[in-house]
Amino acid sequence: MSSVPQSSSLTFHIWPVLLFLWDDKQRDRAMIAWVRRWSVIGAALTFGTAAMAQTPDVVSIDNSGPMTVKLVIIIAVFAVLLFAARHVRIGEVLRTAAIWISIFVLVIVGYTYRYQLELVGRDVMSVLMPGTPIARGESVTVHRAFRGQFVLDGYVDDTPVTFLFDTGASTVVLSAADARRAGFNAERLDYRIPVMTAKGMTTVAPVRLDSLTIGNISVDNVQAAVARPGDLDSSLLGMTFLNRLDGYEVRRDRLVLNP
Repeated sequence: MSSVPQSSSLTFHIWPVLLFLWDDKQRDRAMIAWVRRWSVIGAALTFGTAAMAQTPDVVSIDNSGPMTVKLVIIIAVFAVLLFAARHVRIGEVLRTAAIWISIFVLVIVGYTYRYQLELVGRDVMSVLMPGTPIARGESVTVHRAFRGQFVLDGYVDDTPVTFLFDTGASTVVLSAADARRAGFNAERLDYRIPVMTAKGMTTVAPVRLDSLTIGNISVDNVQAAVARPGDLDSSLLGMTFLNRLDGYEVRRDRLVLNP
């Protein structure tokens, strides 16, 4: 039965002590060599264990899951330590490894919560840009504008139109400017329907919209009206659109439309 020579065992145990008795350059050179050696051993053990396990969670690329992420981090650490320059101090090597680990962790966290972060980003944009519809499943959410009203960016057919949410308007009403951009000749319309506005009694011209879209909600064949030039500054999203929805509600500073 063979035994390990005592001299080899003694050398292994006192080596760390002797390391710190050398000068700085020798100690750093020896430490880096030691780290490289054990990095190779650690990498070999890691991949050897993965290969022996032969489970989809470990070696399968298609179903790698968290194990692949762990292996990537381990490989990155080993790579940084293994290929560190000879004249770089071990402290700098470890700091570099810590930076790369932090980067990998941030990437992993960002990928894990990518959908939540996307929703947060949309909410932030809707606050910074009031009127931007945010799709949440089939529903659409809009944040209240700074002036206290709900402004909604939508489309009449393929023409972008900005609407004011107005449950007091019995119909969708386009301003003369928006009607022109949507393809209506505002000067030739028949303004025969009397309506009461904040400016007093006036008349509007009945029209029919092929489609009206807010976010991912689109309603076809919508009854609407066009205001006389100068009577309306902004188009109104009235009840002929809202009544075609399953419902709508105001939650504090949010308007939710349900198709």
